Amino acid sequence: MKAKTTILSTQRGAIVLTSVVLLLTMAALVTLYTGQVKSFENQITLNEQNRLLAFNSAEAGLMKALGVLSIEPYWDGAQFTGSLPGQGRFTTTGSWDEILRESATQRLMTLESVGQSPDRLSIVTVTEQALIYPLVANLPDAPLVVAGGIAAGGAFEVVANPDGGGAGVPLSVWSDLDVDLLNGSTKTCSQQSFAEGNCSNSPYSQTGIQGPDILNNDVNFPDDLLEYIFNVPASQWTLLRNEADEVLSTCTSLGAATSGFIWVEGHCYITANTLVGNNTNPVILIVADGDLTINSGSMITGLVFSFRKPTTTSNYDIYMTGGARVIGGVIANHILGHANGYYHSTYHRDVLTRLQQHSSFQRLARVPGSWRDY
Repeated sequence: MKAKTTILSTQRGAIVLTSVVLLLTMAALVTLYTGQVKSFENQITLNEQNRLLAFNSAEAGLMKALGVLSIEPYWDGAQFTGSLPGQGRFTTTGSWDEILRESATQRLMTLESVGQSPDRLSIVTVTEQALIYPLVANLPDAPLVVAGGIAAGGAFEVVANPDGGGAGVPLSVWSDLDVDLLNGSTKTCSQQSFAEGNCSNSPYSQTGIQGPDILNNDVNFPDDLLEYIFNVPASQWTLLRNEADEVLSTCTSLGAATSGFIWVEGHCYITANTLVGNNTNPVILIVADGDLTINSGSMITGLVFSFRKPTTTSNYDIYMTGGARVIGGVIANHILGHANGYYHSTYHRDVLTRLQQHSSFQRLARVPGSWRDY
């Protein structure tokens, strides 16, 4: 009887021991599994953080490239590097293609930025395209372009574009309505005649005599001059104003140091002997809803646009006195001459070409849908 009790006790002890060992083994396995799961979760979190840091670095490189392009539109895409403190580094490059249009050349830039996490275990590449385009979409074919015609009270002296009507066909004035030559002092001439001081003696057109260099009542004249020149409809003129380097309420600050694209709201009065722009750095001057007065001895080199907003009914004009003139081109989207305005415009191909090519008149647009990351 005693022996049986001893055997049962031994068996029970063995069962308990086995159970304890099994429980300890299961506990160890559960602990090991839990540790592995936590390790995986930690690794996933770390990878996500690394990728986010690499992504932020890549985006920073892309934004810097866009910033470089906005300042240096002719950047060649040469590689540059940078870093974000504690967040990683980036390497950015660019490649470009020219888009040739009939009126202007645009540049399509493909930017690529590679970002790395601080431990360099994660790498993200982002790409995006940007379009660099000139503000002036189409250069004027004539030194004086007017929507609405020139009334009887207007007088002008215009030096023609020698190829405005085609190769070897001069064009001085272009309008959709009538250009009245019966009143006032009017003459147009060639570049050579003007340079020699013989504009009055060798005119293309003069008071009472209209030559073929004045193209008026043209059925092919643009319906919207602002859109024709700047590719921005007149109804959306605020978009163009937002592109201006300066938006002014008067012209008192204009002078030799003036450059870029100037938008003036209201009347513009340029004092005597004031030079605005030059052959190397011409200007774009838009005078919106106001008269433009250029006093004796003053000269604007570039493109002048007298703009009447679509909702405006008032009439405005341009006045030039005592040898004042514009070298480049004058444009108005409304009738001129109703208040005895005077206009002197000399066509200058190089000046107008610089308005399309100069870095000051290039603008940047990100191409929608071109952003990629991988």
